[in-house]
Amino acid sequence: MGDKTKEKKKLTKLQLRTVIVSAVSAAVAIALIITNFFVPVKYLSSYMVIRNKGAKEGVMRVRFVDVGYGDCTIIELPDGKNMLIDAGNGRGPNQSRILSYLNKCNINTIDYLVCTSVNSEHCGGLAEIMRLKTVKTVYQPFCSNNYITDEYLSFKTVLKPYDAVKKVIQFGAGEENAESGYFFKFLSPSVYDNPNGEYEELNKNPSSETARNNASAVMWLQYGETCFLFTSDAGGEVLKGIYDSYAVSESDYPVKIENCNIVQVANHGGAGSACAEFYDLLNADKAIISVGENAEDSPSLQVISDLKDTEIYRTDERKTVTVEVTEDGFAVV
Repeated sequence: MGDKTKEKKKLTKLQLRTVIVSAVSAAVAIALIITNFFVPVKYLSSYMVIRNKGAKEGVMRVRFVDVGYGDCTIIELPDGKNMLIDAGNGRGPNQSRILSYLNKCNINTIDYLVCTSVNSEHCGGLAEIMRLKTVKTVYQPFCSNNYITDEYLSFKTVLKPYDAVKKVIQFGAGEENAESGYFFKFLSPSVYDNPNGEYEELNKNPSSETARNNASAVMWLQYGETCFLFTSDAGGEVLKGIYDSYAVSESDYPVKIENCNIVQVANHGGAGSACAEFYDLLNADKAIISVGENAEDSPSLQVISDLKDTEIYRTDERKTVTVEVTEDGFAVV
């Protein structure tokens, strides 16, 4: 009789354990299903991060995110707004890394999203970011062929019905917050309806790598006395064109190019974007090369030579590079 009672108790404990395990498993499954309505399970780890309140008031934080051979920059502006420039090639690990940084900075709404290029390593991750975050204003290339790359097509497909202000990247376009002391402005490509401009060539020859690169955005960002220049995939002839234009119309040019402190090197340091005169004019303190494993032999020795005494930060060596800026100056942290 006693043995039967013990056996019954054992059975009861086993049943109880089974019930608990089943209940926990069901709860986890339900939680994952619910979560997946808002966040794909594959990105769950990117949302399980320690969050902060973003950059401190009056501080601009610029992150050059390591996305391998590609570009992605997350900028927390000093007035609490933010900007995302490109989003790498869209591959899983890169996408997760971008989302992790956005979530760590508590960024759920992107005030300015900039697609600098139709090339895949720039626009590849933008469609997914737009699905997961709210975007207010989008700056994009003037490209009539949405099928120019698969990644650009994905971006345009999501963008078409998207409720955001849509603007073309062209010379002189940009935004300014005089009260907070910052502005950004595009220096290239030229205006979209220029019959001799980069967009005209892009839309005539969409299969041309040179045309695609030359139609990439060159953007100036300034806060206080600290100036950044983002050059995307701009070719050497575009950089030389900016140099020549500045030499002719320096007093009327939108920015003082020689005041550049930090330059993001064009085309991941590829030889086709070398331009010694341009980098001599910049004479930047720091240079960021967003690069990873590639078949282009980038960064090239020619571009490294162009940078001369500029301190170089490569994302394949240093990973994500963060710059903090106040009205008094900047520091790489």
